[in-house]
Amino acid sequence: MVVMCAGSLLVPYRVGAAETPEELQRRAAALILNNRGVIEAKAGRFETGAAALRQALALNPKDIQVRNSLSSVLADWASQLLKDGQTERADTLLQEAIEANPSNGTALTQLGDLAYYTQSNFERAITYWKQANGHVSPSVWHTIADRITQAERDQRIERGFEVGRTAHFNLRGQAEDRAAMDILGQKLEMGYEQLAASLGRGPATVTVIVYSADDLKRTYNQRDWSIGFYDGRLRLRRDELTSPILGSLIAHELTHAFLHSLYGNQVPVWVHEGFAQWQEGDHPRSPEETQLEAQMTSRAQWVPLEWLDRRFTHPSGIDDVRKAYAQSRVTVTRMITRCGLVKFRNFLSALKDGTPVEAAYNRTFTPLAWTKINQGFFD
Repeated sequence: MVVMCAGSLLVPYRVGAAETPEELQRRAAALILNNRGVIEAKAGRFETGAAALRQALALNPKDIQVRNSLSSVLADWASQLLKDGQTERADTLLQEAIEANPSNGTALTQLGDLAYYTQSNFERAITYWKQANGHVSPSVWHTIADRITQAERDQRIERGFEVGRTAHFNLRGQAEDRAAMDILGQKLEMGYEQLAASLGRGPATVTVIVYSADDLKRTYNQRDWSIGFYDGRLRLRRDELTSPILGSLIAHELTHAFLHSLYGNQVPVWVHEGFAQWQEGDHPRSPEETQLEAQMTSRAQWVPLEWLDRRFTHPSGIDDVRKAYAQSRVTVTRMITRCGLVKFRNFLSALKDGTPVEAAYNRTFTPLAWTKINQGFFD
């Protein structure tokens, strides 16, 4: 046995007794190209790596190792393109990935996500997600199964919805709301431009669905207090299309889309919600909101920040949610007011890199200490 590549990913070359010299030569050449392609991809040079792996597969089409390598590299490349908003090119690469290896659970999951979140193609999404079963870990499959349930619910509710498009948005709603949807599209683009100016490049495309109040509740029963929310698709209530707070609502929900696109899944919920409220801008707060802010400032109702996410994700009732929103708003507003938006974005970048929130805060906002802000002390 001869090993053709040093490093963590070694592919052995075994000589088969029945192979001709030409077949042996092709296998050896394919092996060299395979290892070269993997090394190039690991260095982030996906295009070069994929080209080498395609050459390897052309030389030895039945080589399972080459097929698996090409499929994995294409899926990784597609992930990078998705972060850059290149959804169509990513879709093409993921299709090629599952042609090379139909058992690539990562590629199947990504294709399902693309079909659901970007294209609102529920049938396609459900098909790909179901094909991933058995090819992803049990914990990943649990989340995919939840997406399938949601997509099936959305499919029933959105049957017959009309589709409109703007530069950055796919709009879905009932035909009688067409005029209001046109105005919504304009306001969404204005909100997008404002967020891009303060945060940088946002998601290439955001799907926005407008529901009746009852249908919005049916999409997520535990969010009965919501007038809109973002879960990969931006969901709004039709009676909010003519509301005076529509601009603030759009700013809030689009902020979630931008944060997810720019910083991934590492940002805590309280940071998401606090920053989304900060982006709403100045608008009148209700007496109850003002009272809650005062209670948070005095720490009378303060919850340690390390526990605050649970008030969003596992609230005991609407009061928990209102308090969590007020505390996150007070915290993020003070962070930005005292240290500036640039430092806050540095904090987000540290979170994206996987730095724990305590370390990311101390690194970014020194000399302000996490141990103090965690307890509500900002001085």
